Amino acid sequence: MNTILLVAMEDDVISEDELAILRQVKLDIQSLREAIHDLEKKDETSEEESDRLKDFRKNLLQNVYDISKEDKIITQDERNMINSLIKSLMTE
Repeated sequence: MNTILLVAMEDDVISEDELAILRQVKLDIQSLREAIHDLEKKDETSEEESDRLKDFRKNLLQNVYDISKEDKIITQDERNMINSLIKSLMTE
């Protein structure tokens, strides 16, 4: 979250679209935390956990992409945020 926030603030302006992306990522991260909490209560295998995390990453990126293209224009700032998010998710 902090990484894409820094990317959004690089030009000292956070557009409405960038703000929408930030809000969606925050919601998705909260959902992930809840899912991890639920997984800790269940006896799921690490393969099932891994699949859930892959699904989370896929959904998070799709949500961000969908928000970015709502106005039919993906700005360079939005692209930078998406790329930063991809890099962050790949290192986890």
